[in-house]
Amino acid sequence: MYRAASIAASALAVIALGACQQMPAQQGSQPAAMAPAAAAPAPAPSQAPRGAAAQQAPQQAPQQPSVEFRLAQPERAPNLNELRMANATLWVAPQPVLVRSDLSAVMAVKAKDGKSYVRFNFTQPGAQKLASLTQRFSGKNFVLTVGGNLVATPRIGRPVNNGVLFVPMASEQQALNVAAVIGGAGAPAAR
Repeated sequence: MYRAASIAASALAVIALGACQQMPAQQGSQPAAMAPAAAAPAPAPSQAPRGAAAQQAPQQAPQQPSVEFRLAQPERAPNLNELRMANATLWVAPQPVLVRSDLSAVMAVKAKDGKSYVRFNFTQPGAQKLASLTQRFSGKNFVLTVGGNLVATPRIGRPVNNGVLFVPMASEQQALNVAAVIGGAGAPAAR
């Protein structure tokens, strides 16, 4: 029962993300191999009776979607891909600068003012990359994609030296869905 509810919740989150804009295809680039963002809780052991059901092959865990941050800017430049959105156009670097393996945890959070975010905690090497990128590219944007779907385009304001990046979301539900699809905590936490 728990497993069925978990699969249903994951499917719903993927459907919700499916409404996000698809990133343009990258010519000649392959997505990097990804590792889980956070360890998912192990399902409870099945209480199914032994017999034919016990002889079935074990189910493989669903593959985690890619999580990629690319650098982007509003100005056209060589070797950048155009990303047209409803209210703006960004020029996006073809290669990600941060990926799932750079993450240690992801969770939906809600600020005291009611705004919703997805909090990305980075590993030590990921935090070092994040600090360097946010220092060098202040004023540019990150393009966040999950499973190849555009999720957000946050502007890089000031350097992020603590290894924690808050990405604004349009709603609390979107923050919960994004965190759930990535494999992070699904319950909103106060920021």
